[in-house]
Amino acid sequence: MSIFTAKGDSDGLFHDLKPFPRSVDTTGWVKPKENSIDALSYGIENSDGVEMDLRLSLDGEVIIHHDARTQDGSYPETTNYDDMKEHVDLFSDLLSKDDFVTKWVNEARFVCLELKAPHPSSGAGGGWLRGKEMYNHMSELFQSVRDMIKQIEVPSNSTVFYSFDPYITPVANRFSENYRHARLMPKLRQWGGWTTQRAAALPSFISTSVPRLLDKQRKLGAPMLPLALDYLHGWTRFLPIGATMGLQGKSLQKFNHIRRGHPVYVWPSPIEIEPRLLKAGLSCISDTMQKGLVYSDGSERCLRPGTMPFVENERQPWHEISDSERAKIVLTSKKKWGWSSGKDELLGLTSSGTMPWEMPRLIGHRGAGKDPETL
Repeated sequence: MSIFTAKGDSDGLFHDLKPFPRSVDTTGWVKPKENSIDALSYGIENSDGVEMDLRLSLDGEVIIHHDARTQDGSYPETTNYDDMKEHVDLFSDLLSKDDFVTKWVNEARFVCLELKAPHPSSGAGGGWLRGKEMYNHMSELFQSVRDMIKQIEVPSNSTVFYSFDPYITPVANRFSENYRHARLMPKLRQWGGWTTQRAAALPSFISTSVPRLLDKQRKLGAPMLPLALDYLHGWTRFLPIGATMGLQGKSLQKFNHIRRGHPVYVWPSPIEIEPRLLKAGLSCISDTMQKGLVYSDGSERCLRPGTMPFVENERQPWHEISDSERAKIVLTSKKKWGWSSGKDELLGLTSSGTMPWEMPRLIGHRGAGKDPETL
């Protein structure tokens, strides 16, 4: 998802961070395939939630898949599900998993739903001409996903729809009902390789500062700001015209001042940067999902900083602590991170199965982390 993320890396192109091993760590953990039911089940079990990519097949099935083509080279939007089921999983099959649904609906886990537009060369969605056909395609995908999560009663503040495709805004404005959406900006095109996509996004990245991004998302009514790490870390943060943001010192103070507690989800979130992000009250979309890892200073890492808060000096599940304990955590967090939402609004979003948008979370990217061969 990052503008400058190198293919196969979990950190920015211009950063010198080294990702942890992808497949196996010292405990023998093997990472499930990205966007698979196994990966998403693992992610929602062990972290505060998951992010996934959704597409619409030719026969109208919602599939979980990131790339514009399947492993055998087919375009998902012009292929029936039965002809690509070896390579993709159905969203409906994921929602048939009771453990996944219970954690999402009743235990305050959060799910980011990224809606993917078809590759122009597929011919789907109007092909290169787009227009009304693309609007209709994204509308069908949005409504299908919305109806499926409504059926299992996903709370409106436990999920967000987002997309790089600009049609997400008119589609969501018409069909979202109580669910919320955000635009992924700058836009990454469906076409071209890694170099082409990033080169096309660079002018927008330079011209769109973090304050402008925040202003655009607020005007959209977005409940959160999806933000590339490139805006906050490394020399790329100096490229956008306007105020420079960062994760420490005056640049962090400036960032916190302009966001006024607005929820921010940062991607990618390498484990080396993760403690600074969480300390700043930001949520992390992570590709490093192994259990039992520690930070570079030797401190223990928690994959559930949001849904396993400290209560009486020990971490306890959010859905198991008392209402008064949850309220205390929320109001303490409001003061600590300067959330601008009022007390009543925050507590109105707080229950055993939900938490305010502002609460910092750690989210499993594509479930248990992306595969290195994908963008």
